[in-house]
Amino acid sequence: MTTKRHVATDLPGPRAKELIDRGGFDMQSIYRAVIVDDVRSEGVWLADVDGNVFLDLFASFALGALGYNHPALVEVARSEAFAHASVNPTSTPFLTTPFWIAFVEEVKARFAPRGMDAMYCVDAGGEGVESAIKAAFIVHGERRRVASGKPANPLELDAAEQAEIMDNAGTDAVCVSFTGAFHGRGLGPLSATHSKLVHKADLPAFRWPQVAFPEWRYPLATFAEENARAEDASLADLARVLDRHAGRVAAVIVEPVQAEGGDRHASASFFRRVQAAARQAGAAFVLDEVQTGCGPTGALWAADLLELPEPADLVTFGKKMQMGGFFARKEYAIKQFGRMYQTRNGDRARAMLGLAILRTIERDGLLANVRETGAYFLARLEELCARHPSVATSARGRGFLLSFDMPTVAARDDLLRRARQRGVMATYTGTRSVRMRPHLITGRAEVDDAVGVLDEVLREMSR
Repeated sequence: MTTKRHVATDLPGPRAKELIDRGGFDMQSIYRAVIVDDVRSEGVWLADVDGNVFLDLFASFALGALGYNHPALVEVARSEAFAHASVNPTSTPFLTTPFWIAFVEEVKARFAPRGMDAMYCVDAGGEGVESAIKAAFIVHGERRRVASGKPANPLELDAAEQAEIMDNAGTDAVCVSFTGAFHGRGLGPLSATHSKLVHKADLPAFRWPQVAFPEWRYPLATFAEENARAEDASLADLARVLDRHAGRVAAVIVEPVQAEGGDRHASASFFRRVQAAARQAGAAFVLDEVQTGCGPTGALWAADLLELPEPADLVTFGKKMQMGGFFARKEYAIKQFGRMYQTRNGDRARAMLGLAILRTIERDGLLANVRETGAYFLARLEELCARHPSVATSARGRGFLLSFDMPTVAARDDLLRRARQRGVMATYTGTRSVRMRPHLITGRAEVDDAVGVLDEVLREMSR
């Protein structure tokens, strides 16, 4: 097997160090490990400005879908239509072009999750989650007003009630979420986020209830009964929370895989029972697919793997779609003028890239590749854990959402550093987990290359 991995400098390299120092005005500069050469990078191979080349299992926290400089995306970016979309921004709700109409039609016909009746687009995944939560609260509030004999439209309320709303007393309703969740950094999604203290410290939040997410143990075959009990306990906790807030639950939001929270999984049965509980409580069932959408599970949408008896009410998207937003069933397709609106609400240039990604996934059979190569990768990670049980445990994953645990945060960070110095770029999740998010085009040869490096590093660390 031939690899393109090549690391000839310390990391960051001298040229990268110089650029990082120059970029210090940017608050984000403290996070930078490499400076990418985005001309030389190709496919799954990330090149940096010092001539180093990495096998990329990071994909910029899963933003990447087709690897670097994919011909289908380069062709779009070089087109006249893309140039016009880039230099002529529109307030899409009021002004758009024929392309946007064609885009939403094609997404509805070929790529939207099952049962969705509308799509709402914003710039990024966190905004998409915020917008979906707002849609859930809007519908919940309208229903409550109608049930109490008041008009659904808040503009038809009397002056005193309108004044109360304007004084930040819009609702006492809540959104229920799960421990370990990450739904974004806006103040709305942050109130449903429970993965890391650093995300929430010193920031105001709604006092929304949270439910314990089941803690699976691995290997699954060994702990099947214990994991089932964990799911039952979580659902019992959910039932208690819904009962305690009866009539006031606007939404129950959950990730098909808790990515930032440590790559935590649950069974399809668990999600079906969460949906049933949400429906019984009169709440929207919201699937946050910012991390899982657009292919990394081996299905275009993880919702398709859950065998839900009916579609989710709201499904968020982001990352690999190159924009954010949500899909909605007709009950949550907000129609009142001004209720759901942002100035851009749909970047045509990003939509062109997102559509090209969706078409390429379909044309090139990339979902099958993710399923097959992902299963192979997981099996190789399980072998690694079996060979190095003192340092690597709990290999887990679905498709290209893959991870394993290290004994401590320091050990995890040391492994990531050693692997990067050997030309394999991975990242972290949870408290002590190694997270891998291969581009959807990654094949078995690259998996073997990566596992060889991880094996070498783990052997060093277990001496």
